[in-house]
Amino acid sequence: MPKIVKLFLFLICPLFLLLGGAYGLAKVGVIPVKKLVAKNKAARSLAHLIGLDSPKLPAVQVAPAHAVVPDPLAAQKKELEAKNAAFEKQRADWEAVQKSQANAAETKVREQDTAVDPKSITRLAAVYEQMPADTANKIFTKLPDAEVIALLRKMDEKKVSQILTIVAPDRAARLTLSLSKPVTPASPTPGDTQ
Repeated sequence: MPKIVKLFLFLICPLFLLLGGAYGLAKVGVIPVKKLVAKNKAARSLAHLIGLDSPKLPAVQVAPAHAVVPDPLAAQKKELEAKNAAFEKQRADWEAVQKSQANAAETKVREQDTAVDPKSITRLAAVYEQMPADTANKIFTKLPDAEVIALLRKMDEKKVSQILTIVAPDRAARLTLSLSKPVTPASPTPGDTQ
């Protein structure tokens, strides 16, 4: 290999790499160039010539942890939250209307169901008198108190006593109190005739 190539490979290339690395480190501020050239005028002019005395690139300023950075999307977020709140209120209002309509429909159906024909009550009372007391009680547990009272008023007292002995004590007490009160013409029981 010729001597010039050896000289280039073993001396000049590493020198350029070393100088390039030092220049890069000085440019980013790892090597304090300003302190090194402060006493030597020739070094200062050399640093100026190769561009090391120019100020560093402005560093990225990091806000302190306690500083509050304004959110650029704050206005859009507030608007979205307001729209969401309005939508939720509208949905709640709609659900309330739906619930009240369902309750009204249910009440109407219940009122229609409680308007029982007195002849039907008399006929049903006769049917329940023929049943065993425990079977009639199973059916009565599914009926509202007003209907049960109307049926019991039309039934034989002996059968009523058999049924009341197997009814739950709290319901039997309620039924007994209702049966003991006289039926007034202003508020007839669904099964009573007028």
